[in-house]
Amino acid sequence: MKFNWGHGIFIFLTIFVILAITFIVFSLNQDNDLVTKDYYDKGANFSEQIEINKRSEIFKDSINVNISNSIISIIPSGSLQNVTDTLTSHFYRPSDKNSDFSQIAIMSEKIEIPKSKLKKGRYIIKFSWIHMNNTYNTEKEIYIE
Repeated sequence: MKFNWGHGIFIFLTIFVILAITFIVFSLNQDNDLVTKDYYDKGANFSEQIEINKRSEIFKDSINVNISNSIISIIPSGSLQNVTDTLTSHFYRPSDKNSDFSQIAIMSEKIEIPKSKLKKGRYIIKFSWIHMNNTYNTEKEIYIE
């Protein structure tokens, strides 16, 4: 049997179909989580989030996060303790939504979270509170080693 251009086209198309099916199977097995569950709702209400961020700008440095060997300490400043009594902290891990968790704490001198509750990696801690019917929030980024 002689190899001609018809055989070449058939081999090329066969390899192409096999590669296409392999790529489709590979892409369907990938994890494609959105950043949040209500991604589209947050996008539609983004102007409201911009207003909250403008209001919260003065409190940008009013929360300190200290990481020791076994404890993560969240220390709100005195000015923040005067305006609210409840602080909500949401630990957001961009690479794994199953590691996210929230904690509501009564405002005190220090809030402590065991380091064993967190996996190694990057976290963004989103703090939020309400004062005089206005929502405020700020973020801190930490790395757990």
